[in-house]
Amino acid sequence: MFERITENTFDEIFPLLESAFPVTELRIREDQRKLLQEDCYRLYGVRKDGIFAAVFATWEIEDFLYIEHFAVKEEFRNGGYGGNLLDRLLEEKGRPMVLEVEVPQDDMTRRRIGFYERHGLVYNDYPYLQPPMRKGQGMLPLRFMTKPTAVDEKTYERYKKLIYKIVYKYEGE
Repeated sequence: MFERITENTFDEIFPLLESAFPVTELRIREDQRKLLQEDCYRLYGVRKDGIFAAVFATWEIEDFLYIEHFAVKEEFRNGGYGGNLLDRLLEEKGRPMVLEVEVPQDDMTRRRIGFYERHGLVYNDYPYLQPPMRKGQGMLPLRFMTKPTAVDEKTYERYKKLIYKIVYKYEGE
């Protein structure tokens, strides 16, 4: 079901990432491709009717799973498909999970947070700044969602430090 993306299938899946994320939340194509060489990085695609219908970009860091990207192709949304995939991924990986979401400011960001809450994730209100994904960009204010529970400040700081170091290669803050 979860197809590990390789150099051979990367160009087939990248357009789904581009269509689902703003440039502030996605690396340029070649930088994203280079991540395939990282030991703890996994890019997975899920096919439906022969085409990639969903994508997960994950990092297996120490004792937790960090989901950097999760997207479902527009025509497969709102029918439970994405939620089922998320549940299966979390069950298969069997470890605490962390992902970043926008600060809830409008209906869309609240709906996105609600989707994750329906799948057992908990919103953590610690201030978090995502390091730039591309040169020339600034820090992006986001929040963590975690599963199976909210995290205490010490755990939040540990997750943040590891994500900054391993995912973003960022030494600041």
